[in-house]
Amino acid sequence: MHGRPARETTRKMRVPPQIQPANASMIANSIRRVLSILIAIGCLFFAGGLQTRAQKSGPRPQKIKIYFYHEPGEYIDLSPVTRTIRTANPARAAIQALLKGPTAAERKQGFDGLASASDFAIVSLTVRNGTARINFVVGSDWRGFPGDIAPERFKKAVELTLKQFSTVKEVVVSLNGDVNFDS
Repeated sequence: MHGRPARETTRKMRVPPQIQPANASMIANSIRRVLSILIAIGCLFFAGGLQTRAQKSGPRPQKIKIYFYHEPGEYIDLSPVTRTIRTANPARAAIQALLKGPTAAERKQGFDGLASASDFAIVSLTVRNGTARINFVVGSDWRGFPGDIAPERFKKAVELTLKQFSTVKEVVVSLNGDVNFDS
C-alpha cells in the first residue's frame, strides 16, 4: 500500500454534435409553448384567487331603513329603524326584515311589528321603470288583519321601506294578487 502511487485515470468525455439550426428553432418553439402554457396556468390561478377573495367579501355593507309601528310615529304611526345589511338584493332583504319584525333592542325602544306581517311571505318582487311590484301570500288559515287601520299601515310600511331605494319611485302592493286588499 505504501509503495505505489495512485493511478490517475482520465476519461474522455464525448461532446455531443453541434445543434443544427433547424433543431435550435424547434427547441426555441417548444420553450415558447411551455412558457405560454405556464403563463396561462399562472393567470388562471391568479384570477381564481381574485374571484375567491371577492366571493368571500361579498356585497358591501349598506344601511337600510325598515318602517315599523311606533307610537307616536310618522305616516300612520310608522317610524324607521336603521340596520346594516350585506346582500345583493337590499329591497328583498328590507321587506323580509319588515316581515320578521323588530329586534329585541328595537322593541325596547318602542318599535313593534305590524299586525299579521309574520304570516306573510314574498311571492314576487320586481322593479321596472321606477315601479316596484310586490305580491305577498298568506296561508289559507289566515283570519285577516285585526282592526281597520292594519291593512293600510302594512301597505304604507312596505311602500316607505321600498321607496328608500333610488330605483323605486312608486310601489304597487298586493296580497294574494289583490291590490285593493286595504280597502
